[in-house]
Amino acid sequence: MVSAKLAAYVYALADPREEGALKDRIFYIGKGNGNRCFSHAHIDTDGAPLNEGEHKLAKIREIRSAGNDVEVLIVSHGLTDPEAHSLETALIPLLGDTNKVAGHGDRGFWLTESQVKEIHDRPIERGDIDLLRRNVLFVSLNQQDATKLLSGVEDEVAQATLGNWNLNVRDSRRVDCVVGVKNRLILSIFETEKTPDNITRFDRLSAPTKGAHGRSRFFATRRGDLEEQLRGRTVRQEGQVLSKIRPGAGCQFFAAMA
Repeated sequence: MVSAKLAAYVYALADPREEGALKDRIFYIGKGNGNRCFSHAHIDTDGAPLNEGEHKLAKIREIRSAGNDVEVLIVSHGLTDPEAHSLETALIPLLGDTNKVAGHGDRGFWLTESQVKEIHDRPIERGDIDLLRRNVLFVSLNQQDATKLLSGVEDEVAQATLGNWNLNVRDSRRVDCVVGVKNRLILSIFETEKTPDNITRFDRLSAPTKGAHGRSRFFATRRGDLEEQLRGRTVRQEGQVLSKIRPGAGCQFFAAMA
């Protein structure tokens, strides 16, 4: 049989009613063996109600109800199963409008620059950097434009990194270093200023609403020398990624190492 000679393959389902480029007609990408692609295109739901996520079946029913047949296209064939899964995964974000899942093993596809850095990161051991051995406050810059910050003036970087952070007064008085991170990767580093009594200099901002916590904004000097050495890397201690801000938190404080 012809289907047996296809081996593993990747296929596309297209709407023949659409005009224009092929990419505008394709609504589903799949990986198959045997007759899967052809049986997929001729699924008969007998008018039964569809679940909320069954966009592909709804599209097939719509095409067939209009008196048309779903167009089946073999994208590539004669593949091994891993090869077919990889190709399917790469194509779904571009063409699979009705695919419910991203594909198999999609971690290695369509990565942003920060994700590439995260995967191939050279982590820093906290204990190897003198300043990081002290009381460190990691702050999230995930809402900031990294490109703008990196090319911006000193005041813009300081504004984003030094406050205002939801940290209690006790810990604010001890902060020695503020590290700005985006997607767990170091972006900026500041060493805080101290009073003659060795207390960190910061402004305490009143809570905007009753019952909310106050916030701290620090006075500090930018450490460009350390940024040049450590930017784009994560900070770890005993296997834990310290520079990964937990969900819902804007900052995380770590006391000095013994």
